[in-house]
Amino acid sequence: MAPKPRIVHQTYLGTAERIAALLQNRTAPLPLSITTVDLGLPGALWQAAQQSGVWPVLESLWPKPPSGPSTAHYLLLAAIHRICQPGPKTEVAPWYRDTILSSRWGFPAERFTSQEFWDAFDRIQTGPSGEEDELEQAQSRLLAIWQDRQLISRRLLAYDTTNFYTWVASTNTRNTLAQRGHNKQGRHNLRQVGLSYVLDGENGLSLCHHVYPGNVADAEEFPIALARIVALLDRHGMARDTVTLVVDKGSAALANTVELQQAGVGWISALPWNQAPEEFRERPVEELPALSSRQPGVRAAAEPMVVHGQEYLCVVKYSAPFASEQLHSLTTALSKALPAMRRLSVELAKPAAQFTEAGIRNKIARWLAAAFVAELVRYQLEQHDGRWHLQFDFDTAAFEHLLAHRLGRTTLLTNRRDWTAEQVVEGYSGQQQIERVFGGLKEGDWLGGGPMYHWTDQKIRVHAFYCMLGISLLQYIYKKAQAAWAGLSMEQLLEELRQIQQFALLYPPQSEKGPNRVALVFSQQTLAQQSLAKELGLDALRST
Repeated sequence: MAPKPRIVHQTYLGTAERIAALLQNRTAPLPLSITTVDLGLPGALWQAAQQSGVWPVLESLWPKPPSGPSTAHYLLLAAIHRICQPGPKTEVAPWYRDTILSSRWGFPAERFTSQEFWDAFDRIQTGPSGEEDELEQAQSRLLAIWQDRQLISRRLLAYDTTNFYTWVASTNTRNTLAQRGHNKQGRHNLRQVGLSYVLDGENGLSLCHHVYPGNVADAEEFPIALARIVALLDRHGMARDTVTLVVDKGSAALANTVELQQAGVGWISALPWNQAPEEFRERPVEELPALSSRQPGVRAAAEPMVVHGQEYLCVVKYSAPFASEQLHSLTTALSKALPAMRRLSVELAKPAAQFTEAGIRNKIARWLAAAFVAELVRYQLEQHDGRWHLQFDFDTAAFEHLLAHRLGRTTLLTNRRDWTAEQVVEGYSGQQQIERVFGGLKEGDWLGGGPMYHWTDQKIRVHAFYCMLGISLLQYIYKKAQAAWAGLSMEQLLEELRQIQQFALLYPPQSEKGPNRVALVFSQQTLAQQSLAKELGLDALRST
């Protein structure tokens, strides 16, 4: 016979209705709705605008009106939108509504329509005189505050030019900036605008820029840009001889080196290949000393040489990564050109073939237009019995010479004759930084600078200003991000920040008459995202 159960502890739970209520409260309720707020990238850029002094400068020039956003808000929002989601102004309002900026600024999204942007930008005074030009004043004040906060190095300034095609109609006679010229993206049929740009070679901040007519050649723009640069240095008490200007090989002409010498600044330029002595530029790789670990895969040698009638320091640099990139591009171009020429040769042999000499040569010129391809492919075009015959061959000896003495090499010229080869190579890396900026402006997924849909000179200048402003903010957070996660590329930084989001979960009330409950949570973050959020101050932007 089994023993009777003995009561050890007894608790009164109440009625069945009370027990059901307890179980309901202990179970996590389902949210009624979930709202996603884009926090990472726009939040980091907003924090950067405040920490770097950009926002105080904009506010000082365009104060907040009694109600609604100021011109400063429109300029900054245009810059941030260009980084986060490049597109027309018609897309800004819905994007802004779902970002942390909406709760931080407190303005409804309806205040940021395309027309509102147009009206705000129309109030910005622009003109030929620096005294009356508010954009010039803004850039000057930004440089001053960056100097005070030691955000610029002064040592290296990188200079380059590019152009952007526009949709300005040919019949628009009021626009003087958009003109036809040689477009670097191949859109020669469209009117274009030129842009010369100077950034801090170490920290990447935009120091000054100039928008000029698209039919002005780069060589013509350089003296104008140089005068603006030295005026900027003098105005802010930056000694000219302490600054080194880094320019591309298009600025290494005799007239420009004379201009640089007269300006009293240091400079580094890529020297056109045919202007460097052959025995120096083609020196065997094994005779070039390897540089330090700061320049992996790079070798370089320096020698004083007379160029353009003056003695300068000439540097030949060999980069193994650059050589591999050039070889990849070359083999890709050859894999397209040689089969195309073979097909053309077969077509010419057909009895019904009808080709003109000019048409044939134009086709071949297009196929051989890529760098080095024309040096490697030899062809003969002859006419026999009223028909054209094409023969071609691949020059193996020229290819071997290219591999041994040309690919991966860059020749540099500088008036810093007391610098080492490694110092010159490191200085020239500022030029590579500005080329990455132009790549991001045109082909990258950040800061799409073009094509421009603006059709007035004033709006084009405003567009260039907030694009350069966006570049500075992005470079600022990129520099800070290196302290949190060293080695992070710009593309990786953008991807990590875009994944940092905030979710607002709306729950039902606890009682029939109570209010709805809201819980705010961050998205699940990787270790890199946690480090970035802490370094860039994103935790301070949590909505409450």
